[in-house]
Amino acid sequence: MQHLFSIGEVSKMKDITIKALRYYHKMGILIPKNIDETTGYRYYSIDQFIHIDIIKSCRELNTSIVELQDIFKNCDTNELLAFLQLKKYEAEEKIKKMQEVIKTIDNLNMKVETSKEILINDEISIQFFEQRSVVVAPCNEVGSLQELLYYSDLEKSIQDKGGKMSLERGILYNVNAESYVVPMYVFSKLQGNATLKAAHNTKILPKGKYLTIAYSKENEEERRNKIIKYVKDNNLKVKSFIEVELYNDFFNTESYSCQIQICIEKNETFDC
Repeated sequence: MQHLFSIGEVSKMKDITIKALRYYHKMGILIPKNIDETTGYRYYSIDQFIHIDIIKSCRELNTSIVELQDIFKNCDTNELLAFLQLKKYEAEEKIKKMQEVIKTIDNLNMKVETSKEILINDEISIQFFEQRSVVVAPCNEVGSLQELLYYSDLEKSIQDKGGKMSLERGILYNVNAESYVVPMYVFSKLQGNATLKAAHNTKILPKGKYLTIAYSKENEEERRNKIIKYVKDNNLKVKSFIEVELYNDFFNTESYSCQIQICIEKNETFDC
């Protein structure tokens, strides 16, 4: 005679609640091998343990009750394997998305720490940057957080082409003969190694040595004038003038900070 296990025994042995076993019975997914006509107690056979394992695994993969009903109605192993393969793919995609979330958190943390370090230095310094490919969108005005509207347009443009903006974003300026800077584009690098095919929306920030200085809302004008005066006093020719957004306070919308980066044409002092 086949040995049967009570619902309580099965609950302990298979780490599944009695409530769940009763529910799966009610839904026609796992029918007890025997039900005592007098007491109504449910009893299960050992070969049903594998069915419980299948149910638990499927539920961990967010399998619906309707899907489980179909699986145990048809009792087709090949159909089950095909279904599990699909669930495996869905699980792998979720893992990829979670890895992207973790990477975004790490990048955000690193960006904030880097921004704080940059803001500590209040002097003009020289930094070397590799060539940077960025995606751009026209920008006609900046100040009073107007650039946020242009960033939104840029983000939508990037998303429409299947890309994602990174945290490295800023404003590209044109410098006229009188050394006035005029905003031309907002820009952003893409997350990861993604690229966009639309070449007319991309620009190259040249490789080389850059004059840099950081500023906050409180000292923006003073710092801008300081670095522009430095360029004039040293008769330097500007190759590119950009501002990169710094992230040090996400909650104070009245404040902002940036790093000015000016690439200078080759001369005896600078080698851009």
